[in-house]
Amino acid sequence: MRFSTGAYFYSLLLYINVLHDHVSHLWRTCFISTISFPLFSDGPNEGTTVVDKKLSDEEKKTLQTRLKQYEATLSISPKDTTALEGASVTLAELGDYTRAVSLLQELSKEKPSDPDVFRLLGEVKYELKDYEGSVAAYRSSEKLFKNINFEVLRGLTNALLAAKKPDEAVKFLLTSREQLNSGKLNAADGIPDNIMDSESQEVDSIQVDLLLGKAYSDWGHVNDAVSVYNQLISTHPEDFRGYLAKGIILKENGNNGDAERMFIQARFFAPEKAKAHVDRYARK
Repeated sequence: MRFSTGAYFYSLLLYINVLHDHVSHLWRTCFISTISFPLFSDGPNEGTTVVDKKLSDEEKKTLQTRLKQYEATLSISPKDTTALEGASVTLAELGDYTRAVSLLQELSKEKPSDPDVFRLLGEVKYELKDYEGSVAAYRSSEKLFKNINFEVLRGLTNALLAAKKPDEAVKFLLTSREQLNSGKLNAADGIPDNIMDSESQEVDSIQVDLLLGKAYSDWGHVNDAVSVYNQLISTHPEDFRGYLAKGIILKENGNNGDAERMFIQARFFAPEKAKAHVDRYARK
C-alpha cells in the first residue's frame, strides 16, 4: 500500500512515541499483523481488493487451514458468532476483504450491540475503498461505545478525509476533544470514576490534536492547523511531535526557515529511536 507523505508521517508519529502499533487492531485481543491501515489516504489505491500481504507460504497455509475449519462450522451453524468472527478476521489476514465484509455484515445482524464488529467493518470497508461505507460503520461503532475509543476516532477521521469530507472530520475531532477535556475536568472535580469510561481516559490528547491539525490541513485551513500545533507546543513543550508536525506543514507551504527551526527542536526532544525519522522529514 502506498502512503502519501502526510499519511505516513502521521501514522509514524502515533506509532513511535505513543507505543501504539502502526498496524490497526482488528479484534479485541488479537490483531491482524499483516494489514497496515494508514491514518489518512489521498484516495483509492490501485490494485485488486484481494491484496498480497507478503505472507510466507507457511503463514498462508496456516490461515487457509484455519479458514476451512471456520467454514466447516458455518456450513452446519451459519449464525455461529465465534465462527463468523474467526472467519472474517482470517479472511482479512489473507487480504480477501470482500468476503470478510460479507461475513461481518452477517455478524452485525447477530451482534448488533457490539461496537467492535462495526469498528472492524469500518476498517475492512476502508480497505475496499468504500469510504462512505467505512464512515457509516465507524459511526455505528462510535454510538455503541460508551465513550471515546481512539481506534474509532482515528478510523472515522481517516475515512472522512478519504471521502473528501475534511470539514466533517474537523467537527468530529473538535467535539471529541471537548468531550475529552470535559472528562479531565470531571476527574479533577472528584466525580466518581465509574461515570467516565476508561476508554476515553486512555486517549492521548496529543494524538487527537495531531489528527485535528491534519484534518485542518486537508481542508485547506493551514493557519488553523498551525494554530493547533502552536497550542500543542505550548501545552507540551517537551514533546517532539508538535514541533515536527508544525515543521512539516511549514515546509510544505514554503516557509523553510521556520520549518528548519521546528525540526531542530523536534530532534532535540525526540527519543533516540525517533531522531532518524525527524531527520528524514527535515531533509525532504
